[in-house]
Amino acid sequence: MTQEDPAETPSDSPRRAGLRAKARLWWQRQSAGVKGLVFSVIGGITVFAVTEWLGPSLVHLIQSLTGREEHGLIIDYDEPAASSQSGWVFQGKTFADLAPPPARMGDALDRWARKNGGTPVTQTLALNLRAKSDNVVTIERLKVQTVCRRSTVGVHVRGDVYVYMLPQRSARVQADAESPEVVFYDENDNKIDAPQFTVKRSGQPEYFSITVSASSHQCDWSLTVHWNVDGKDHTTRIPDKGQYVLTGTNAATEHRATDGELLAG
Repeated sequence: MTQEDPAETPSDSPRRAGLRAKARLWWQRQSAGVKGLVFSVIGGITVFAVTEWLGPSLVHLIQSLTGREEHGLIIDYDEPAASSQSGWVFQGKTFADLAPPPARMGDALDRWARKNGGTPVTQTLALNLRAKSDNVVTIERLKVQTVCRRSTVGVHVRGDVYVYMLPQRSARVQADAESPEVVFYDENDNKIDAPQFTVKRSGQPEYFSITVSASSHQCDWSLTVHWNVDGKDHTTRIPDKGQYVLTGTNAATEHRATDGELLAG
């Protein structure tokens, strides 16, 4: 019986050397454009790994160590929601001019009103306040700026009462008052002093809403949040461009429910 020694398996070192040689040869044959593309892809993967996989905490640590950490306020918000109970005024239109309203209240009715050119009577803006760093940000005050003129003339349409949850602390403003004032209320609808909102990145965000209404004018409005960090005063305008619009119902030609029922003014 002849014993055959197994064929010798090439060691890893020559194999790796061969692969490196092939890789160098491939790289030398590539154009400058291809090489640039490869570096871009590698750089993108590295940035993604740092920001997504390793988490934002590492980014904040690097910024802090290099003295480039940003301090300030972050405000999250969506478009203000119209109150279906207060309704909308449709300039120059009668109820017959409008497309049939949806049966459902809430967002569906608001979209219908926008599509038909309605101007809301009341809007609620929900705000979520966060900080960019652990340097405490203090909200100094809220200011609503308004520019008012005569109310919209046309049919006023309002829906049934639409119940939605407000945060524990909410504010209201009468846009066409002589001096619009932000007034805060608690969850029991009692007036309260303006809360002291403070935020930092490692703490809990602050959440509240502000409801703005008009009674006898059409008003453009915006909100300015005055805040302070590290002893320096800053402002944030909402929206950052343009303004929101609402109108009173005093110039409405008629008042209707969404089913067409004629209502008292």
